[in-house]
Amino acid sequence: MILVKDNKLQAELLSSEGTLSNKTIKNYDYIEFKNDFEQIIDILSTNILVHSLYQEYLKYEVTEDLEFKIISNNDLCDCSFTSDIISYEDTSVLTLDRLAYDNSIELCTILLRRVKRSFDKLNEVEKFIIKSLEFDEPKLTDEELIERLMTYKNGYYLFKKSAFIKLGLQLNTKILKQKGDESLIKYKLDENGNKIFIRQ
Repeated sequence: MILVKDNKLQAELLSSEGTLSNKTIKNYDYIEFKNDFEQIIDILSTNILVHSLYQEYLKYEVTEDLEFKIISNNDLCDCSFTSDIISYEDTSVLTLDRLAYDNSIELCTILLRRVKRSFDKLNEVEKFIIKSLEFDEPKLTDEELIERLMTYKNGYYLFKKSAFIKLGLQLNTKILKQKGDESLIKYKLDENGNKIFIRQ
């Protein structure tokens, strides 16, 4: 249950339903998924700087009640220009290539929306951990999170690993890296001259 009291989330009341089991977690490289997600967060931050004229479309925050908000209500890119290959519901990251984001505000907005959709699919405890470790300033430490969640160390690390693995699987970072990231994204023009991005 999400309850904010005196502008502070009551973390001990959050639901952990749907957390991955220890058996499932052992099948994945949690550290790799964590590093990949941190790279994506770095891309999101850099996008705001590189596309300073479009900052309002690229700003985001995770609120105290665990809602991932994209600040702008106007959609520069609502993914209406995408093809079947890049659907609105897809959460897969299209590329980790910095140059692709430097050259395309549309790819920046797609990435932001896909990170939001992936974050929204986590359970409450997982959202709180990711918010606290990746989006908050200053970030909380593992020890502070264990105390806030009123859990044991082993339980906390289960939640943390589950959160990063779920994000990695939804964002599809492992497959992306296995295929290589060079020239992965191409586009064609539709009948109106709009870009339609395609994955190679």
